[in-house]
Amino acid sequence: MLPILVAIAIPLLFLFLVWRLDLYASVTKRALIVCIVWGFMAFALSYGINTIFARRFAVGVVLVFVAPIVEELVKSLVLVYFVRRPDFTYFVDGAIYGFAVGAAFAILETPYYLITFQSGLALSLMRSFSTSLMHGSTSALVGVALGKMRFGRQSTRIVSLLIGWSAAIGVHITFNRLISQPLSPSVLLQALCVGLGGVLLTALLIRHGLREERRWLHESLGLQLGVSHGEAAVVQQLTDLGALLKPIELRFGPEKRQQVEQFLRLQAQIGLKHKVQAMTPDPALREELADQIVVMRRQVDLLRQAVGVYCLIYVRSLLPPNIESFWAGLATRLESPRASNVDVWRSLGQKVDNTDKATSELTL
Repeated sequence: MLPILVAIAIPLLFLFLVWRLDLYASVTKRALIVCIVWGFMAFALSYGINTIFARRFAVGVVLVFVAPIVEELVKSLVLVYFVRRPDFTYFVDGAIYGFAVGAAFAILETPYYLITFQSGLALSLMRSFSTSLMHGSTSALVGVALGKMRFGRQSTRIVSLLIGWSAAIGVHITFNRLISQPLSPSVLLQALCVGLGGVLLTALLIRHGLREERRWLHESLGLQLGVSHGEAAVVQQLTDLGALLKPIELRFGPEKRQQVEQFLRLQAQIGLKHKVQAMTPDPALREELADQIVVMRRQVDLLRQAVGVYCLIYVRSLLPPNIESFWAGLATRLESPRASNVDVWRSLGQKVDNTDKATSELTL
């Protein structure tokens, strides 16, 4: 019983850690549950399809070449659905959705493997830190590819999906070829490196996406969205949210702190949705996003009333309205390339000629 519990707990733990990286809380619990449920269904579908192929081909061929293709395609179907939804913001969402699907897939696959081969705790730990994490990481790669090219045309989306599938299937085939060899310390170490390395890569991609989203917020947040300069400054510093909200909790209590946190995250989501709406080429999706933004603004208004004027003034005072120093802004402007077609010497010569001409007229 303990090996099975370990095989379930470890993927769930890593899924929780990956989900916690979602700084702006754009991935809802409902969407996460849908992905987990689909991961369970994907295991059942893949098992049935792999069984059919196993009747016609050698087991080694199915393990190394057929199963990776079947499993990655089936797992990613829910990602293809989500990427067309207005709830999907950027590839950060895709990475988390994908990891959730893969983790759920492994939650059923590893216990099935342990029960079938009557294996113990050592193999359970080994598979949990290698195979299970590999499943989550490969699905995350597909989610990243879809989310990264979400704002392209239809042909671009197809290409991005093919790239994501190729990367995921390639990693999966390499991993299955590795573990199909006789087990040795070297093979086990390489398998662990693939599993843990995949999680590290997923985390790095999410961090990269969050930096991009922060740049979006810098462009989007402002008076046109009903966000004051002070609030916008705080929203853009959500990486330090715990430190920012500690004075709120000390002064107003934990309940008010929770309301303020929800208020700030919702404002961040509005800024991101506004940017996504401007970037998406699909008119129908833009309209859905506009409706969603209207609903979210109403929620912000309700939260603003619940938080109260005095507390909001205190929130706005946590950071100065302009969080970028003068020297940093000056350096950014100096580093920005500016194209110029103006001939300085010709312009100066024309001004000298005009001056001489004016002087001559006055003399006359």
